[in-house]
Amino acid sequence: MGDLAMEHRSNKRQNTLEKSLLGRLTADIGAAIASATLVAPAVTIIDRALVEKSLLNQALIRGLRNHAVSAFKHPARFVFQVPFGIIWALYASTFTVANGTDTIGNAMNAPSTGMMTFITTTAVNVPLGVWKDMRFAKIFGTQAAPVAAAGAVDVARPAIVQNRAVARTATAIFLLRDSVTIFGSFTLAPKLSEAIPDSLATHPHAKPIITQMTVPVFTQLVASPLHLLGLDLYMRQHPVPLVDRLKRSQQYLPSTTFTRCIRIIPAFGVGCVANLELRSYFHEKLDSREG
Repeated sequence: MGDLAMEHRSNKRQNTLEKSLLGRLTADIGAAIASATLVAPAVTIIDRALVEKSLLNQALIRGLRNHAVSAFKHPARFVFQVPFGIIWALYASTFTVANGTDTIGNAMNAPSTGMMTFITTTAVNVPLGVWKDMRFAKIFGTQAAPVAAAGAVDVARPAIVQNRAVARTATAIFLLRDSVTIFGSFTLAPKLSEAIPDSLATHPHAKPIITQMTVPVFTQLVASPLHLLGLDLYMRQHPVPLVDRLKRSQQYLPSTTFTRCIRIIPAFGVGCVANLELRSYFHEKLDSREG
């Protein structure tokens, strides 16, 4: 009888742990979806303006203003278009995997949960980010080129010349760019938050908020040159001297770096903070219910 009672208690405890883990993973998905929905509009507008600036030389501020006004006037059309769906899927997947890996790692008491989170998040975000860039370049980069003279006839941009070697190089650069951003957002920012002295941040949530709103921004000082070079390689797949590519990329480097720094604030600043806060709130609710 004693063995049966112990086995019953063990099975009950195992079922409770499984239910608790399932509840936490469900909460993780909910937090990820809400956070992605929050940041997707701003990121979609900024990413489109960046691509049009880099590939079609359209004025960045004008593009941001026009796309923001269009989204405000026609929200349903904006939300149900392909670009918004791509951005939403990218961040919903990224936050879901980051949350889920951290939850499972903590449940298993894994000593390398942080590294596991970086690896799995990178494995999901980077390919999706590269796919997003390719789709955005195809959707917006091959649209009619802008003309300076009023009343001039739009001239279609020539089709991209395919070169597998150059395309693979562009993809590799996009992979490196996104790895830098993911490392700064999901690994470096939490680590640096632990180094902030209590005298500078007394509130328990202040430290991660400070680093989450700043560290991903600084990663763009490295990611932005890679971003421009990757776009140039993708759009000009014919043989071009590297010096020429770098020279052309540098023309847009200051404005692109500034814009990507602004872009990263909603994407991995506000987005990550909202995700962390919502996830923490949902987990606390589960803990209080179970207690």
